[in-house]
Parts: sequence; C-alpha cells; structure tokens
Amino acid sequence: MDLIKSILNNISQLFERKHVSTAVDKVSSDSTVIGYDLLSSLAYMSVLAIGGLPRSQILQGAATQPYKVSVFFEYVFLLAKRIGFEYTLAFEMVANRAKASNVRSLLLRFSAAISSGESERDFIIQESTLENDRYKNDYERAVENLRKWTDAYGAILVSVTLIMVVSLVSSLMGSLTETFTILMAAVLFFITSMGAYIINGVSPKEDVTYSSKYGITKERMLAKRFLKYGVPIGLITAIIIAPNYSLLPGTAIVFACLGISMIPTAYFQMIDHNKVDKLDQEMPTFIRTLGNIAGSTGVTLSEAIKRIDIASMGSLGYHIERLGVRLKAEIPIDKCWEKFRTETGSELVNRSTHMLVDGAERGGTPDDVGNITSEFCNTIVQLRATRQLTSSTFLYLTIVMHAVMAFILVFVLAILTSFNQELVSVHAETMGATTTDAASVTVPNNISLPPGIGLMEGGDMPNPIDMFGSPDMGVTSFTIMFVIFILTLANSLAPKFASGGNNLKIIGLLCIMCLVSASVITIVPMIAEQIFTIA
Repeated sequence: MDLIKSILNNISQLFERKHVSTAVDKVSSDSTVIGYDLLSSLAYMSVLAIGGLPRSQILQGAATQPYKVSVFFEYVFLLAKRIGFEYTLAFEMVANRAKASNVRSLLLRFSAAISSGESERDFIIQESTLENDRYKNDYERAVENLRKWTDAYGAILVSVTLIMVVSLVSSLMGSLTETFTILMAAVLFFITSMGAYIINGVSPKEDVTYSSKYGITKERMLAKRFLKYGVPIGLITAIIIAPNYSLLPGTAIVFACLGISMIPTAYFQMIDHNKVDKLDQEMPTFIRTLGNIAGSTGVTLSEAIKRIDIASMGSLGYHIERLGVRLKAEIPIDKCWEKFRTETGSELVNRSTHMLVDGAERGGTPDDVGNITSEFCNTIVQLRATRQLTSSTFLYLTIVMHAVMAFILVFVLAILTSFNQELVSVHAETMGATTTDAASVTVPNNISLPPGIGLMEGGDMPNPIDMFGSPDMGVTSFTIMFVIFILTLANSLAPKFASGGNNLKIIGLLCIMCLVSASVITIVPMIAEQIFTIA
C-alpha cells in the first residue's frame, strides 16, 4: 500500500514538473517585457525576507504571485521541496531553462549566494535594490527610444501623405495611372503599420489597470457595456444610411456614426484612466504612512487604518474609508483588501498592497515593509510620469497631424475632382465644335512639334486639353477614403502603444480620430468647391 502511494505521489510530481516546465518555456525572452514583473517579485521577496522567513517560504510566496516570472521560483520550489534537489542545483537547472538574460543571471547569482553561505535576507534586499536601479535605467532608455520613434512616426505621416498628393496630381496629368495611386495606398498601409508596430515594440511594458474575480471598476464596466451595445448600433446605423449618399458623404457618415457611438465608452474610459493615474500617484504616501503608524504604535495594519487622517489622502481617502468600514465589520481581511484593490482598479495598488499586507503578516516590521513598498511605488510612479510627458505630447501632435493630413488629401481630391469635371466638359464642347476653323490650326511642314505631342488627323494641332488625362475619379476617391481609414486606425493605435494602459484607451482615441475624419470629409469639399468656383 505504501509503495502504491509512493508511485502515485511521484507521478503527481512529474505532472506538476511538466506543467511548470511548459510554463517556464512560455515566458518571454525579452528582458524589458518581464522587467516590471521581476522588480515586483524581488520587492515582494524583500518584504518577506525582512520578516525572517526561511528560504522555502520566501520562494513559495514568490511563486504564488500572478507575475510572469513567478513560475521560475515555483519551479525551484518544486525541485527542492518535492523532488529533493539541492537549492543550488535547482536554481542552476531553472536558470538553464530561462530565456531572459536578467532572470538567468539572477537565478545563477542566487545559487552562488547559497553556495557561499550568504544570508538570503541580505542577498534578496541587495538584489531588489540593484534591480530597482536597473529597471529605472532600462525604462528611461525605452522612453528615450520611444521619443525618437514618435518623431519618426510623424515624419513618416508627412512623407506618405505627400507621396499620395503627388500621385493624385500625376494621375490627372496622365503621367501615372490609377494603379500607381492604389500602390501608394498599399505602401502607406505597410509603412504606418510598421510605424505603429515599432512604437509598440519600443514602449515600456507594464500593467496599469487591475481586474479581479470581484469585478472591475464602475467606470470601466460602463465603458465596456457601452462598447458592447453602442458600437454595433452605430455600425448598423452607418450601414443603413451611408449607401444613400455618394462616396465622400457616405464615408463621412460612417466615421460620424462610429465616432458618436464610441463617445460614451471614451468618456468613461477617460474618467477611469484619470482616476487610476491619480490613485497611483497617491499610493506611495498612503503605504508609507500606514506602515509608519503601524510600526510606531505597535498595532496591526487594520488598526492603523483607523488612525489615518482620511482628509490628507486625497482621492484614496474614499477607498480607505470603505476599507476601514469593512475591517471594522470583521469581514475577512483578505476579502477586505481584495475589494479595496478592485474598487481602485489599479495594478500598482494591487501589487503594493499584497507586499504590505503579506510582509506585515509574516513577521516583517510594518515600518520597514512600508518603506520598501513605498519606494517600489514611488519608482513606478516617477517612471510613468516621464513616459506620460512623451506620450501626451505625441498624442496631441498625432491628433493635429491626422486632421492636417486628412485635410490635405480630401482638399486635393476635391480640387482634382472639380477640375476633372470641368476638363471633361470643356473637352466635349471643343470636340463638338467641328464647324469652326478655330478648332484646330494647320502646322506648316517646316515646324516641328515638341516630343510627345503628335498631330491630329489632317496635320492639325492637338487640342491642349488632350494633354491632361481623364482618370477614373471613382477609383481614386475610393483609394483616398481607404487611406484616411488607414490613418484613422493607425493614429489611434500608435498613441495608445506609446502611453500604455488599458486597451479601452484605443476606443477613446479611435472616437477622436473618427470624429476628426468625419469633420474633415464633410467640410473640406465645400471649401474646395467655393475656391474652385471663385477661381
């Protein structure tokens, strides 16, 4: 009987090892992608280490956190505690499976520290400090790189728009066909897609918003609800109304219907974003104050919350007050804190409160735990401020440039359409006037014409209007509308990639760009018509 139990236990362990090993292989090899999670894990391990917990409990605690790198510590824990490997060997084995260089080097240093007899507490605190500095340097380099690529993206928009304008004029002159304009539209699609993709690649990777099993914030819930029902209604409305109009007014109606249908989602998303951003800025002060009160008075965190001056906590005051009420009602502490995280909707609040509560409950002095956690929060807030400076400037620039680029394309298209109509009308009148001698002029034999201009039948001079082509403006107009659609989508994605945050931000930016496109397509043809009439 004991033998059977042993066999079943080993089989269970093998399945667990296989599951964890697969998860290890799925972790990104890009150190910048997992940098935020690695810093969070080390900060969490630091607050556990200052409580004097043994090595196994520190690793087990780090393995339970919902971070990408937690699987490495889980793998080490399983190899050491359940399979029976030495910790040094377990760390080396996991390090060989890690693809990211910063994770691999950390695990190898951990193994070396254990071999040398160094204290886990001192090693983890030192590594947490070093990782904090390393993460700051990597983040600042990423922001600087992002600034360069956002400038390049603006230059790309100007370049491709000018190419489209040149192709439009050239097609009217007859030197290029509509195929070239379509080809340029395809090139624009490729270039703008690559620009948005590169901005997404160079931007710092971090989670900003938090969703738990208890739900999401009220504003985010309303934003998703309006997105679920509002956008399909707007799309159906556009499909019903747009076919009754020509291409340009119909396209403007489509953009307008989509933009208007996304206004509620954009509004609640903006409120939620501003709320989370403000709460994150106030979080370091709250964590440090709570830890100092609990440490200086020798009380628990639950008791210390009752002694906090709510009025000095800003936007967090409302949530702290609700947290205190739940704790006073003797609701389980973990559920009270989880509800607090859900109501704030901030990932930074989620990670920092886990560090604070777990560190204080597992033997760490609240003031030391609060200082480590507050430093972690302050680092993240300061780095996000530098990113926001770049991303906000890029956002405003993109909105203006989108309006200008759309204006230029629609304006040139409207002018060329009106000119082409007048050209065709005059050409028909000229060709119909066959009874007058002014229709053509006979060229003497001793006069040669410039290359490319041939004689009409009977040796007559060609009609100057024949020098201009008569392109299919329907195809050209459709191509330009497609280009504006590409710019609308790309200019919504690129600023979101630059600023980060919840994916609902894409809807907010898309709402703005659609309304701008609809306004330009509606107003510019009327302006162009007035100008052409006066001229």
